[in-house]
Amino acid sequence: MNSDLTVFNREGIKVPDALVKKEYQTIKQFLLDHHSSDADAVAIKQTKDYRYLLTMLACAEIGTTYIPLKPDYPMDRVSQIKEDSKFTVLMDDEKMSEVLAYTEKLKTELPVVSGAKNVYVIFTSGSTGRPKGVIIRRSSLENFLGFMDQTFTQVTAQDRLLQMTEFSFDLSVMDVALFLTKNVGMYFSNFENNIFKLGFEIDTHRISVLNTVPNTLNMFLSDAVADRMDYHCLRVLNIGGARFSQGLYEKCLNYLKPENVDIYNFYGPTEATVYCHYHKLTHDPALDLKGSTITIGHTIPGNKALIVADGVTLGPDQPGELYIGGLQLMREYINSPEQTKNALVQYEGETYYRSGDLAFRNEKGEFFITGRADDTIKHKGFRINLLDIDSYITRLPYIEDSVTIAIPNENTENQTLGFIILKEQKTAKEIKKDLEALLLDYQIPEKMFFVEKYPTNVSGKVCRKSLKEQYLNNLTTTKAL
Repeated sequence: MNSDLTVFNREGIKVPDALVKKEYQTIKQFLLDHHSSDADAVAIKQTKDYRYLLTMLACAEIGTTYIPLKPDYPMDRVSQIKEDSKFTVLMDDEKMSEVLAYTEKLKTELPVVSGAKNVYVIFTSGSTGRPKGVIIRRSSLENFLGFMDQTFTQVTAQDRLLQMTEFSFDLSVMDVALFLTKNVGMYFSNFENNIFKLGFEIDTHRISVLNTVPNTLNMFLSDAVADRMDYHCLRVLNIGGARFSQGLYEKCLNYLKPENVDIYNFYGPTEATVYCHYHKLTHDPALDLKGSTITIGHTIPGNKALIVADGVTLGPDQPGELYIGGLQLMREYINSPEQTKNALVQYEGETYYRSGDLAFRNEKGEFFITGRADDTIKHKGFRINLLDIDSYITRLPYIEDSVTIAIPNENTENQTLGFIILKEQKTAKEIKKDLEALLLDYQIPEKMFFVEKYPTNVSGKVCRKSLKEQYLNNLTTTKAL
């Protein structure tokens, strides 16, 4: 690790360089002395601060696979992860206190680490609810780091980055990549879904680089919030982890001027090492959009992408499933050969990940995500895509955001429910009337709920599962209209 790298604690106070270097060397030596084989892994379950970061970097440097966990993970979940990963050390806050008191003589000789070795395992929730561990090779991460270094030439050591996301979510690797390749100063956010606290942190620390998800940016650029915020210190804004909607795009046009801030739309599943596609917004709808869909651009060098349907590679403007291949592809799901077999397929002599995302590409080779295969449902005998419906609903100027979900129903196959955040007072009748000019009658949500915000998961994405559970359990505090 570069000794010139700058970190700040949770209170925004710079950690002395000498202390960072000493603690890093101590953590590294402790890990070297407490691992018996290459099969050992370290699970990290510390408070999210600079020591969590140092532990990750120490593991990566000595060639030990690390498994980032949220500090508030219940022990049942930790036990499941340990069962699958066989990690040998759990680095929590109590363990870190022991490590920092470690007094063994620090050695300088480090093992040579091959790019073929595993660097980290990130556990996602999985469709069954059991954690699903994605194994990423060191060489895959190195390809992503190289891309970040070559692409973000405008970012320097004078920039300040606000680290928002949990380290258990791979978007955080982008923060680490800029920290390592550009020497940006890293602050740790106390955001906790309080959008005004986020604005205060950006303004107070003069944050110039921010990596976040669309849901957070939607809140940040809402009319009620934006008029009270100062965005002038932001220079680089990276958005990923979920679909970039047309409504969000229009907010960016209104509040973030291209001469002041560079905005990137990133795409990529955890299985493709953070992100595998990117597009720098031009702020020209003719170049950034096709219909109501924002482009995810081209693949990051070293990656490949195809649009496939019924075993055939499709040409421009033909919709199908997005297949992802190349250097950043995961090794496998840990201790789950059947899931790996279903996800990684051999196609045209190469290995690809079936993303489950519906997409197309244009004549210029730019890719566009239109939804997910599992968001396409049958309703009243017709096939509709829920994300596509949301893209049309958010075209209405008085709607801040929209999330449409489906509940199985015997009469119509699925009942559609729209959860809507309004900019101004409207009735469901008025909304449905306006939607008749944009959607067919069977595409308009049958019931609408007006909400102030959405439930989110640990990565900051809207949790559709929670919306369904609230509705089914009659726990929602909103009024159906």
